[in-house]
Amino acid sequence: MYTADRREGNHLCDILFRLFGHASISISHAGRHIYVDPCLCECDYVGLPKADLILVTHHHDDHFDPKAIEYLSKAATMVVCPTHMMEQIDGALDLGPGQRMHLMPWGMVETVAAYNIERPQYHPRERGDIGYVLTIAGKRIYIAGDTEQTPEMVAVPDVDYLFLPVNLPYTMTVDSAVEAARKINPKVFYPIHTIGTPQEDIERIPSLLADTDIEVFIAPME
Repeated sequence: MYTADRREGNHLCDILFRLFGHASISISHAGRHIYVDPCLCECDYVGLPKADLILVTHHHDDHFDPKAIEYLSKAATMVVCPTHMMEQIDGALDLGPGQRMHLMPWGMVETVAAYNIERPQYHPRERGDIGYVLTIAGKRIYIAGDTEQTPEMVAVPDVDYLFLPVNLPYTMTVDSAVEAARKINPKVFYPIHTIGTPQEDIERIPSLLADTDIEVFIAPME
């Protein structure tokens, strides 16, 4: 697990990200807690806060773990998933790609299509996997899910924090992720889902973006 506190100017930004191993993320702000793709295979979550909101990007078992959802849930927890998964999660709110909804008290949640173009057998477009754009405390956070670089991805505007998957054959190459980051132009880029990609390739990313204003955050993954 890795925890990243962000500072803006002389002020500590009050959005806290925790990255769990392969592809799971939590976001905490103002005493509320969001978990994206929680999996017990990534972390045991012992001692961590229960979820107010759980977001699931797709059904693969490194992203969807019913036991993790059960463990992190409390009576008021809201779970959001792609439409094709609605029968797998009781009481979940289902969203398709390209939708947006204001979830009180969170603010805006938008969905972005997540799919493979060159290797569609892994994440076919027609299935309806999704990434999420969250607007929290005026900051836009884009967690792309498992996807290659797509037209929908690079059209997402005004991203502050960007989380893109970087591993073959399932998602993006380092070069494709760097190209996507350039097009999206976030303030901060976190490569995730990197298991299977040589660490030396991941560590090239900051130098490949050194001519931009993008801050690259390479988190140690367990």
